[in-house]
Amino acid sequence: MNKIVVGAALAGLLAIGALALALGGPAGTAEEPHDQRFGLMTSLPIYRAPQASVADMLDQAGDEAHWLRSAVEAHNTLEPLDLLDAKSLAGIDTLLLVQPRALTPAEYVALDDWVRGGGKVLLVADPMLTSEPHFALGDPRNPQAVSLSGPILARWGLELVADEGEGHGHDHGIDGDEAGHAADHEVELDGHTLPVTYGGTFEKRPPAGGDPADCSLRNAGLIAVCQIVEGRAVVVADATVFERNSGSGDAAGVLWVLLGMMRDAPGE
Repeated sequence: MNKIVVGAALAGLLAIGALALALGGPAGTAEEPHDQRFGLMTSLPIYRAPQASVADMLDQAGDEAHWLRSAVEAHNTLEPLDLLDAKSLAGIDTLLLVQPRALTPAEYVALDDWVRGGGKVLLVADPMLTSEPHFALGDPRNPQAVSLSGPILARWGLELVADEGEGHGHDHGIDGDEAGHAADHEVELDGHTLPVTYGGTFEKRPPAGGDPADCSLRNAGLIAVCQIVEGRAVVVADATVFERNSGSGDAAGVLWVLLGMMRDAPGE
């Protein structure tokens, strides 16, 4: 009798475990995806680093890949995107917009349509990067220092507000993988550490036209998780972890946790 009960209980646990795997695991957990197609648009040197000369290109040919690229490409494909339109977004499972350049009106429409149709996007919109630019000020090869994602945020009912509190000076800019830099503070995400330096917060606003997005704010407004009709978006107001070429052991875990938050969108 006891063996029958134990066997039934074990079978039940296995069934629950199989169901959890099928659903992608508990919301917000750091589960690494497999066999997914990621699209990447970023002004940061994540997929490729801009070079000042052929000599620089040769010098950096043997450098290790950025931690995000290594993490994603371990079990998935990562496709750099220079343009957002229906064609480039077709077949993308998850879009990574990490401090992107200013999008054109047509690109904003394509992005919004794609998300509302079921697309998933992680948007990193930092109000002020803290890394030192590698090129002269104004050089287009530098990362986008100030987020220009305001139009799509407004469309989804969000506003990015810069944190101007004490301790957010610019006299300690980080340099890619500089190990000595200490973040202003750290945020714990499901047991992983997200460094935050001169980040911002999101505030909810009436959406700028179209069907409203259903967004919830997390971690004192640092992160917004949105259900946008059939699609989902996770929006982060700080890019520190992505600015660093060599992520800590937590960097990839933070990425998977952020992507896992899409399973916990308000509309679910």
